[in-house]
Amino acid sequence: MSDSQDVKNLSLDERLKKANYLSRELSEHLRQSYLPKLARLRSNSKVYDPVEISDQRILDEALAILEAESFTDDIYTKLRCLLESIVAEMREMVYGATSGLPSAQQRPTPNTD
Repeated sequence: MSDSQDVKNLSLDERLKKANYLSRELSEHLRQSYLPKLARLRSNSKVYDPVEISDQRILDEALAILEAESFTDDIYTKLRCLLESIVAEMREMVYGATSGLPSAQQRPTPNTD
């Protein structure tokens, strides 16, 4: 069963709770793991002394960032799927039907003139 099918089986309340959990997990991962690794690689890549910072160390740090990026992408994909299902259900609740409704990207912007 795919993630989109799993999401459809959850109640709106469960989806909201899960989306909240995933958004916190994503935020925590970015602040505590991903961004510090990027900062460390950036500062180490500015050191031109191969004795102090080896090529292997730069490679290891770059691979760690790629691994963290994969984890970030996985969480974001799950969160996006949940949020899209929440928007779809809320749109149906508010407008009554889903056919013929403009999506958020298709709605015209109000004219402020």
